[in-house]
Amino acid sequence: MKRFVRVGKSVQVFSAALILTPEVIALNDGVRIDDFSRIEGGKGIRIGKYVHICSFASIYGGGEALIGDYCGITQGARLVTGTEQPNAVMTAAAPAHFRSPLTGWIIMGPNSFVGANAVVMPNITIGEGAVVGAGAVVTKDVPPWVIVAGVPARIISKRDRVAVLALLEKGAVEENWKNRSK
Repeated sequence: MKRFVRVGKSVQVFSAALILTPEVIALNDGVRIDDFSRIEGGKGIRIGKYVHICSFASIYGGGEALIGDYCGITQGARLVTGTEQPNAVMTAAAPAHFRSPLTGWIIMGPNSFVGANAVVMPNITIGEGAVVGAGAVVTKDVPPWVIVAGVPARIISKRDRVAVLALLEKGAVEENWKNRSK
């Protein structure tokens, strides 16, 4: 935990999680990273409060990722921040002068969710409160408070913003009350 650029309170990184270049990864309060997940720091990763990264999920590709508060990245999901390009040799094992990788970024807005085995390609923003359904492949930005599914991902429904934010507000009020009564 000492190698991370920042570690908040009550952070859990399980022992079988593979974390590469933790010195460019910041973890805020309540983050949980399960066994068998793979997080590659690339150019930098910032993970917000109370984010859960499930087993077999990955953030990789050499780019950047910004994960907002209260996000979920479920089992087998892939956030791809960079990828090899067809105009060159397409293996990271090749010498750098034979390759032409694209490195980009992924932004997950607060309260967003990426379902099991979904893939998010580079240079994508998943809007606040948006849900990416299981198995989806995201190739375009996802607007706030919608649910997308399919290959390529497309909008299939909307999410109740008011209900989700009311739960968060209720939780904040209860937490403040608990802290005051101590």
